[in-house]
Amino acid sequence: MRILHIQAQLPAKTGSGVYFSNVIKGLQEHENACVYGGFEGVSLDLPIEYDLQFPLMFPNDECGFPLPGMSDVMPYKSTVYGEMTPLMIKQWQDVFLKKITEAVEKVQPDILFCHHLWFLTSLVKEHFPELPIFAFCHGTDLRQARQHPYLKAKYVNDLQNVTHVFALSQDQVPEIAETFHYPREKISVLGGGYDPHYFYCEEKKARGGRIELVYAGKLSAAKGVFELLDVFDQLVKSKPHVKLSLVGNANEEALAIIRMHQKHNLNLRLFNVKDQPSLARLFRQTDLFILPSYYEGLGLTAIEALASGMRVVTTEIEPLKEQLGEKVNQSGVIEYVPLPRLYNQDEPYPEDLPKFKTALLAALRQQIERLEQGEVIAPAIQKEIKRNAWPALIERLLSEIKKCGSAAEDAASL
Repeated sequence: MRILHIQAQLPAKTGSGVYFSNVIKGLQEHENACVYGGFEGVSLDLPIEYDLQFPLMFPNDECGFPLPGMSDVMPYKSTVYGEMTPLMIKQWQDVFLKKITEAVEKVQPDILFCHHLWFLTSLVKEHFPELPIFAFCHGTDLRQARQHPYLKAKYVNDLQNVTHVFALSQDQVPEIAETFHYPREKISVLGGGYDPHYFYCEEKKARGGRIELVYAGKLSAAKGVFELLDVFDQLVKSKPHVKLSLVGNANEEALAIIRMHQKHNLNLRLFNVKDQPSLARLFRQTDLFILPSYYEGLGLTAIEALASGMRVVTTEIEPLKEQLGEKVNQSGVIEYVPLPRLYNQDEPYPEDLPKFKTALLAALRQQIERLEQGEVIAPAIQKEIKRNAWPALIERLLSEIKKCGSAAEDAASL
């Protein structure tokens, strides 16, 4: 089967970017090619021959602006979709259509995988209606559609004719159907997975009583990072042996806030890692992962952390709870913090933040106590976590393709 994978942003640095890369890795027995957005100076780990990669670099001769990103705050310099003019969008469509046409003509794919139910998937369906198109919803596309209905109405059309849509969770299914007028019976829940070659468990080394906490991701208000900093300042007053690492890129505003906390909290450090293997090594060397985010499509980094033998504290991300299942959720290896009330999907009401921070602090203390007492993660729970590795998800993906029949079934059997 010849597969052309298509994504409008970088296949790294974000949850959907890593997802894109892992789908490709899981399908290496097939012939893969890919189109993606990029920029100079970033290295990628894609198991595809260079002449079958079709990167579109930004800025370029036609588009004098940074690569657009599905989130308004990306871990790299980007353009916000909601701030693009009609001319910018037309330029963006033209250069991507040219690149995808080049890839289709060279690869002659049997099937297309398009990530995000947004501009690019609509563009692909419009210009290549004869090809089976399987689309992946990552949650940020639903958010863009809610925040910018005028963009959706003008630039996201014909999605109801996409062959099949993969959702991250059951909760997304009715929202996809309603937002994009897509038949529910053509949506299946795939979820997300971790790469077991990178993320695996090994015995934690003793560090003289020190406990290492990690947050990894976008350093932004929507991720709850600034509330985490307030909570950590309070935590170290009674737990001076606890350290917190913030891993990611920060814009000037976020950096100023973090530096302010660092002035009086020497247990806080900020740095970045270059790739997934580096992040996985960090996870194996540390104890507790924190994801205080107000919105996540899935929360894949929490699963990667669990697979690396870490305990986790996270907000109540329903797709994550659904995927992990009751055994893991009730095991104590992960603690969920109730979300504050939100507006615009990921902005908390200020009056709810004191209660949220109190609950976050309590969950951190509970997990730290388990670490101090030397509690281990039971083998049965480790086995449950391993069910979320990509090989199992790829089997489900291929099974769904075969169920779709006609051209898609023929392609899957090649």
